[in-house]
Amino acid sequence: MSTAPLNSDTHFRAKAKRKVIPQRHDPRDLTSAIPDVGELHSKILESLFEQLDVGVGTCLTVFDVGPAVPETVDFFAQTRCRLHFADLFSERFVRHQQHNAAEGILLKDFQRALHFPPDTKIDICLFWDFLNYLDEPALGAFNAALRPFMHKGTLAHGFGVLNAKTTLLNKQYGLADRDTIVVRSRHEEQLVPHPHSLAHLKRTLCGFDINRSTLLSDGRLEMLLQSVN
Repeated sequence: MSTAPLNSDTHFRAKAKRKVIPQRHDPRDLTSAIPDVGELHSKILESLFEQLDVGVGTCLTVFDVGPAVPETVDFFAQTRCRLHFADLFSERFVRHQQHNAAEGILLKDFQRALHFPPDTKIDICLFWDFLNYLDEPALGAFNAALRPFMHKGTLAHGFGVLNAKTTLLNKQYGLADRDTIVVRSRHEEQLVPHPHSLAHLKRTLCGFDINRSTLLSDGRLEMLLQSVN
């Protein structure tokens, strides 16, 4: 897991957006009709930053389950911040072993993959669509491994796939602005999807409550989650 400390003392602000592609797509439509690199707008993500309680001089702690992408690093460079990138999508135990391993073994695997400093308390989790690639024991193990590092104000963003009829594309995500997600095609082989019903997600990811959600036109559920700690 890579960690990037950022030391700017300014707060989040509207900034000139990096031009990722020359054409833009309907911001309300997170569909399969997106190019290799594209931008998606998100009111749910914007709501996360509106709810975030960051005091003057506070060092923000952010956990991204994906790899470090330049847009995310650049965005959080606006504030005094420590970024943790885990790229759990590439972990061998996630790709090849989760379906044959007991939850206790998976818990140890996730604890090894996260290995935050003991006093870490995460303010923002960026789950993207990672939860949809975990079967039930793996999702429970991920929840248990992450929960010690959460606090009452921890917020998270993610996409949920509620049933097998919804197509989950092999995409990689980054954060370009407080309401803008950058989407790229992931070049690794896609993980096996594991849709979770809303009831099942709430029961297994028990460290979080769903604070706000919206059903997207492609069938995915975009979620703002809040810690129950």
